[in-house]
Formats: sequence, C-alpha cells, structure tokens
Amino acid sequence: MTSTNTPKTFPLNLPEGDADLLLDELQTRLREGRRIAAEVGQILAEIESRGVRELYGYNSIAVFYEHVARVPRAEAKKVTSRALALNSRRARDGTTTQPVAPLTGVTAATGVLAEAGIDRIVTVMKKLPDHVTANARHEAEKDLVDLASVARPRDITVAGTDLLARLDPDGSATDDPSPKRERSEFWLRQKRTGRWDMRGNLDPETGARLNALLVPRAYPAPNGEADGRTPAERRGDAFTEIVDLAEVGPDVPLPRQASEQGTERPQPAEPGKKPEQGPKATQARPKRYPSPHRGNGGVRGSAATERSQNVARIRPTRWWTRLSKPRAENATRPQKPLTA
Repeated sequence: MTSTNTPKTFPLNLPEGDADLLLDELQTRLREGRRIAAEVGQILAEIESRGVRELYGYNSIAVFYEHVARVPRAEAKKVTSRALALNSRRARDGTTTQPVAPLTGVTAATGVLAEAGIDRIVTVMKKLPDHVTANARHEAEKDLVDLASVARPRDITVAGTDLLARLDPDGSATDDPSPKRERSEFWLRQKRTGRWDMRGNLDPETGARLNALLVPRAYPAPNGEADGRTPAERRGDAFTEIVDLAEVGPDVPLPRQASEQGTERPQPAEPGKKPEQGPKATQARPKRYPSPHRGNGGVRGSAATERSQNVARIRPTRWWTRLSKPRAENATRPQKPLTA
C-alpha cells in the first residue's frame, strides 16, 4: 500500500483554463522573491555597518557577497550597491549614513518593486543636485516609486529624465565644459627572437593621419603580379616604407651618442692580432614588392643605408649575448678529438 502523503509541488492542481488564478500564483511568488531579495540587502547593509573585514576577513562587501552567493563579480557589485543605497548604516565613528532612496527601500521590503526599477530610481536620486529641498526630493521619489510599482523600467527612465529636467534644468555645475584631451600612447619592445613588438593608442587625428599613409601603400603588388602577402603583411611593408621615408628626411635627428655608453666595453686584443673594424653583418631583409608611390630611384638611398648601419652599430648588445661570451681568463683550450 503506497502512501498518499506527498509534498505539494509545482505544477499545482489548478483548474484547467483558470488564467486569473495562474497569474495570481505567479505574482505572489514574484513578490515573495523580491521581498526576500530586499531582506538580503538589509543583511548586507548591517554587515557593512559592523565591518566585513572584522567579521569575515574580506576587503569589501562586494567580494564577500561574490564568494558567499557564488555569483560573478559584476552581479555582486550591483547587489551590494543597491543594498547600500536603500538601507541606512552606521559608520565607524558612530554616525549614521542615510540611504540615497529611503522610501524606495521601505517599499522594496514589501516585494512590490522589481530590481531593475529600483536601480532606475536610485540613479535618478543620485543625480538630484544639493539645492533641491528635502520635501521636493521626497515628492520626486514618491512619484517614481508609485510609477515603478505598475510600470516598466523604461517608463521610469523617461519619468526620471523629465524630473531631472524640471528640478535641475541647468545640469550639474561640476561638469567641466572643456574635456581633458587624451594623449597618444605607443609601446615598442624587442623580443628574444630579435623581432620587435609594438602596440599603441592614438588620438583620432594621429590615427587618421597614420591610416592615410598606410592604406595607399598597403595595396597589392602593381602590374598584375600575384601577391601572396596577407593584409597584415602588406601593412607591415607599408609601415616599413613609411619608416624609410622618415629616416631620409632632413629634419630627423641623428641617434643620441649617449647610448654608446650602454654598449659592452671592448676587450683588449691579444698580441699579434689586429682589432676587427667595421660593423657586423646584419640580417638580410625579406623580399618586398615595389610600391606604386615610389619614384624610379626609390627612397632607400645611400643615406638611409648608412644611417641604418649607424643605428645597428650603437645598439646595445642583448644581456644573454653578453653572458654567453666566455671571458678571457676562463677560456679553456679545445680538447683534441679522440681517435681509434
């Protein structure tokens, strides 16, 4: 004989076709979930008042909630920010910090307001200027709360925009009319393979000028030749051409001679041997395609080649190259090969 004492689970035994009863069950559970979420916010505000570091050892209430609720960091910050904006809390010196939207916090405890609507109300209340009186703030928040209990979040945003336009028509006086100009940034470093890695963040004007120089020179090979280069390789060749054009310019300063101090000091030559003269041979450049923007003579003349060799000669030796060279006092004679 089986027992009939089974717990009541969803789907409930509702009459077929009773849409109003089904809707009422849904709204009841939504209100209950929102009421519990408001109570969670009250507990978080109390933990913040007592000190989350002293109680649990976390640096912030958001990090604490992230680990306890097992939610992403962004969601934890949103929940804790909402909790601190709706509930009052005590500071370390005994003073009380008033909430940003106290009436919204009281109404949220009944489960009437949705979380998205609460966030819209808090955003509007934070933007109200200080010259607005307490009665005007209370009336404005009451209007938004009444609307949020029956309307969608987008309707609250529209009403909040109209409210700010009425109470603060001139906008915030703390806004700087002249925005700060962001300067361009550029990073260049040499990897262990000898190649160079670069990245940057350019302002709109400089980026447009660089793009205007790169695009015409990054076209495929002229005269109908088959160009097997990728777009990135074509832009790389175009950038190299721009460097060559800048290198032969008359206004480009020569490399500073102070960098020669960072090179390795020459070792004394052994008696009977003459010191080597001239720069070391550099690695050959890969094959490039002719650019339609060059003349018959090209831009890589003797001046560009000589200046490139000067730069290569004064470049400091990489640290692992210096460490790998044997010292004169530690040099050992090579062993004779063993014979059978």
